[in-house]
Amino acid sequence: MAITAAERSTDLQARPAGLDSLYPAAAWELPVNPALPAPRLPAPPEERRNLTGYLDHYGPFILREFPVPGQVERIAAIDKAFPHGLYDLMLLVGRDDVLRTDVANTPDPVLAALLRAARGFIDFTTDATVQRTFGLVGSKLSIGWNHDPTRDRDNGQWWDKRLHLHLNCWTAAVQATVRPVRLAEIADTTTRRSLVDPVAHLAHRVMADALHGASLPTGCELLVPDLRRDAAQGLPVGLKLRLPGWRFVTTAPCRALLRCLHTTAATSYQALLTAFTGFGDAPALWSRPRLLPPAEVRLNLDALPWLSEASRSKLLHLRHVLRDVTDREMRFLADRPWVANRCLTLGGLSYNIALTSAQTVSADDLRDDGGLYLVMQFKLVSYIGSSPAIGGAVASVIDRTGGPVMTSADRERRAAFQRAYLDTLTPAFSTAA
Repeated sequence: MAITAAERSTDLQARPAGLDSLYPAAAWELPVNPALPAPRLPAPPEERRNLTGYLDHYGPFILREFPVPGQVERIAAIDKAFPHGLYDLMLLVGRDDVLRTDVANTPDPVLAALLRAARGFIDFTTDATVQRTFGLVGSKLSIGWNHDPTRDRDNGQWWDKRLHLHLNCWTAAVQATVRPVRLAEIADTTTRRSLVDPVAHLAHRVMADALHGASLPTGCELLVPDLRRDAAQGLPVGLKLRLPGWRFVTTAPCRALLRCLHTTAATSYQALLTAFTGFGDAPALWSRPRLLPPAEVRLNLDALPWLSEASRSKLLHLRHVLRDVTDREMRFLADRPWVANRCLTLGGLSYNIALTSAQTVSADDLRDDGGLYLVMQFKLVSYIGSSPAIGGAVASVIDRTGGPVMTSADRERRAAFQRAYLDTLTPAFSTAA
């Protein structure tokens, strides 16, 4: 007798094994979207990593560059070859001799310039005239970036390790196409684990432990993990802080908060990696450190006083479901990198940070709305960076291959949108101190 997809998902939920056993029971009920359609160029360029300079790599896709006074770095505005939506673009820290890979190693004036530009995107897309011109009423906005040092398998920051912000605006029409399904209904393991990484909930708890006692900026609130709340309010999966509004994004306390989150995550990751393997260094290409015996890992976790008992228990469970990759298996994966994301962890601390509001753009200006969230999604095996909450789904995979091909009219509207937004930035950069 044939087994239906519903029966398979029910059986999976009833008897989760391996990494799937890390999901809390409520995670299986989360509404997700395995294919958020993204517009495509009629003839997109070949997908390739940036192993040269940013000017050579992005070439004609660079729309404009903005100097940062007193700094070598420039802010490069780039028309993405593989868009997330019709109205989006990318802001990249343009420097080749020194790669700025995260908020902690990016000079403060450069990070400030990036965040000013991000706030400018919010100001622009919430302007009533812009909303009418481009049909943006009811759109969902998100500002996000990835951090992932992995170089031997697909990951959320595969093409360029330079710090770069994705400025995304998904229209109401795109959101209306979303038909969320339960996570338990996603039969494909890779898709399911990329929508919601198996360690997402555990990492949230561990990061909350690490931040316990930290002095957060005034008006910032660290939310407790609550998957049912996320589903009810349409919030992305991950660690969440409620921020005091979009004005906060351009302040020095915001930059300090972002650096605190990165350094706390990096320090915690290294401590846990050492607890699990005895080594704290990043692995070489197509290599992962051997796991220590569970009993030794338990002792190492007990020696980390900042971990809660619940986190220790879940981390020890993670150790039991992980296994070493043999040399033969690693050679197999190296020869077939397209299957590596099925059975190989990422090669270091991997996360996405998104600034997003649960509200959509309307005639009421949301720039100073209190419903602004910073969401930090941690990854162990997921091949995507951001899994955004769109159209009632708390997590989505952006479909860059099955979406509609942009017409010439679409491309003209996209170019007009990008040009108009960048025009608003020119005075701010020319007068910046």
